[in-house]
Amino acid sequence: MDTLHTYPIPVDSVAAKEINREAVLVVPERGKAEVLNEVGSFIWSLVDGKRSIEEIVQVLCANYAVEEGVARKDAILFLQNLADKGAIIFKLEPK
Repeated sequence: MDTLHTYPIPVDSVAAKEINREAVLVVPERGKAEVLNEVGSFIWSLVDGKRSIEEIVQVLCANYAVEEGVARKDAILFLQNLADKGAIIFKLEPK
């Protein structure tokens, strides 16, 4: 599977709230809350099922002083971590 062209989608049961530029995610199935830093919160705001990971990377590069390769690697790891925690899923086509 071509990871960069998959579409991350929030899981319906996950509750999210932004507080002081940090997002708090509650994943009921795991009984856990995750606090995302400013960049993680920004990425979370882009996870809508309409943007591919590659598109998210491009937006990151346009908004932060980061090299594309670093942004790509970090975004993939971050999104995979959210998927492992049950906060998002990946689809092959946009929502």
